[in-house]
Amino acid sequence: MLVVDDHPVFRRGMTALLRASGFDVVAEAASGSEAVAAAAREVPDVVLMDLGLPDLGGAAATERITAAHPDVRVVVVTSYDDEASVRAALDAGASGYVTKDASPDQIVAAVEAATMGALWLGSGVPRPGATAPTPAPAFPGLSPREAAVADLLGRGLSNPVIATRLGLSSKTVANYVSTILLRVGAADRAEVIRLIRDRRSG
Repeated sequence: MLVVDDHPVFRRGMTALLRASGFDVVAEAASGSEAVAAAAREVPDVVLMDLGLPDLGGAAATERITAAHPDVRVVVVTSYDDEASVRAALDAGASGYVTKDASPDQIVAAVEAATMGALWLGSGVPRPGATAPTPAPAFPGLSPREAAVADLLGRGLSNPVIATRLGLSSKTVANYVSTILLRVGAADRAEVIRLIRDRRSG
């Protein structure tokens, strides 16, 4: 586990809480760029990410980490409680969002949910409307809904996060992902993500 916050007292407090709760904290970081480097070095299961970071914001760092390491889950722990910040974090690939005034139990619950691949929004955190983007499809043969799932899949988002964004169940998203793999000829999730990103960059 990686703890990212630019305030040393809060960062160390979070590390102590997590270790007391049975989690293995492998590194700490005080900035967005440090977080990206530490995630690449340690590849933790979960990253606790502040948003207001020096040199590289938490949302941007989250996007870089989840793009490079799709299996890493990011839980945002921040003082920002507005819908725009929540939306930006989820768009970047975060799997959880709690505010810094949340109880220790809520923070631990968010981390536990992330380790199971589930989305967790803390109490008092606004729920962004589940409106789907209208992406330019990476593969023209996909249906509009398949294209929407593929777009979010290509950003490295987990099935529960995609489900929340599109107003679907996780099982339905899993079915769409399986269909997308067949349609594009990919062997697994990692390959389809690579194919989607290659199409975008091309």
